[in-house]
Amino acid sequence: MLKFLRALPHVALIALITLAVPGCNKERSYPVYRENPAPKDALPIVIRVHDAPVDVPIPKVTVLYEIDPLCLPPINNYEGVHYEPKWHSVQLQVQRVSPTDFTTTAFKDGMAVADYYGHGPCKWTPNTLQAAFPMIIDGRSIYATVGVSFRRIEEEGGSTTYVEKALKPLIPGQTPERAWTLSKTMFDKRPLADHPKYFPIEISTRIQGDAP
Repeated sequence: MLKFLRALPHVALIALITLAVPGCNKERSYPVYRENPAPKDALPIVIRVHDAPVDVPIPKVTVLYEIDPLCLPPINNYEGVHYEPKWHSVQLQVQRVSPTDFTTTAFKDGMAVADYYGHGPCKWTPNTLQAAFPMIIDGRSIYATVGVSFRRIEEEGGSTTYVEKALKPLIPGQTPERAWTLSKTMFDKRPLADHPKYFPIEISTRIQGDAP
């Protein structure tokens, strides 16, 4: 047998090893993650855009949830990694309350807790809230996309992201194109002369009766 293996061309030997590894050529399929049909743990959100260079469209707002890795099946592949999807995004309903202000409601229990893999109920943790504004400038579309972690919303009340007013693409030719953005920390480090070149987008919680 060893003589036979030594005689095999290198490429053929690799193919033989690949076929011998269990599961290498199995087509992977995963359960469909479900949203919670009746979420209760609500977090009211307000999004404010200040001094934008163009008309502000209604943003697409999503929450990214992370599944509890303990409920995923044991790793049993040659690569030693989990291929099961660990994230799920849920789009929220958004209401415009002024030309530049919007409200929505995120839910900490927005995903259905279910036994997706036969290892017990899978819990979910909200990770990030993102707002993407499809802005139009000089006849072209570009997204001003800002995000904030759920933890920061709950602990600090939200955050502010700064978008370059020129709305130049971060990566030219990217589909869709996205504008340059700066966190508040990075914005504060910029020279004061550069500050007017950016406009802020604020994502924060709002208490009842505090809608703009």
